[in-house]
Amino acid sequence: MLDFRPLQLEDLPRLRPYFAYSGSRLCDTTPGTVFIWRDMYRTEYALWDNSLYFKVDYPGVGPTFTLPLGGGRLEQFRQIAEYCLQNKLPLRFVPVPKDELDRMLHFFPGSTAQADRDTFDYLYRSEDLKFFRGKKLSGQRNHVNKFLKTYGSWTFRTMTQADVPQVKAFLDRYAARWDKAAASFHEDIAKTHEVLDHFATYDLLGGILQVEDNIVGFSLGEIVGDTLFTHIEKADRDYEGCYQMLVAQFAQQFAHEGVHFINREDDAGDLGLRTSKLSYHPVTLLEKYTVTVDEPCKFCALAE
Repeated sequence: MLDFRPLQLEDLPRLRPYFAYSGSRLCDTTPGTVFIWRDMYRTEYALWDNSLYFKVDYPGVGPTFTLPLGGGRLEQFRQIAEYCLQNKLPLRFVPVPKDELDRMLHFFPGSTAQADRDTFDYLYRSEDLKFFRGKKLSGQRNHVNKFLKTYGSWTFRTMTQADVPQVKAFLDRYAARWDKAAASFHEDIAKTHEVLDHFATYDLLGGILQVEDNIVGFSLGEIVGDTLFTHIEKADRDYEGCYQMLVAQFAQQFAHEGVHFINREDDAGDLGLRTSKLSYHPVTLLEKYTVTVDEPCKFCALAE
């Protein structure tokens, strides 16, 4: 039987290899996203037969399971169904990507699937974000050109351990300047500090945008498969075009050959963030579903 235990940061090096099995471009199946948000979602994990299982507690949803990493789906689903029956838990999966939905509904006849637009990831072609070519991205390109004309002495460079104190100081200024009441904002700031405090453990790709000697923005992300995931992105809006410049430079620096897409995660239902992410013209929105299984005991019997 699955034995779930709370996910701790020290588990990251040991569990990292399992994420190579995700086969998905969803941000939810990357080490960065799972570990950064582990406390907010009360994430627990279990290892069984070369597969990694996560149990999470989403606000307003309750205990759910992500799709396991590694192993075979039929046995994984049977293990989770049996765990739910023995612990008297509802059997739910979140998030289920669209390309897995038909297979899951086949495994669990009579189950229901519901999409949540607020959780959809924004996926872009890496070439689009590198240079903002073409008419549809002319607005973003104009912002970059404005930045270049206004701030002649600028640099973008890869973040190192030695940069962490300066980046943390910028983050504190950013948090004070743009403070929001939402709990997710404060969790985001706290976890960004955690990532910086444990820079080597997280092992994320980092980039710093400077004007003269001042940090005006930074990004942190990672590459899984053919996709660069942008997990953290902070910039000083007082510098016109700063965000667009940061997006382009981060893509140019890290979306090397073989990295065809960039995932800039969801908008969490924030209208301003949604408008901004749509303005970069994603190639697609990666749909995510909640799948609820009404009678998991039937599946357990069929899977024997």
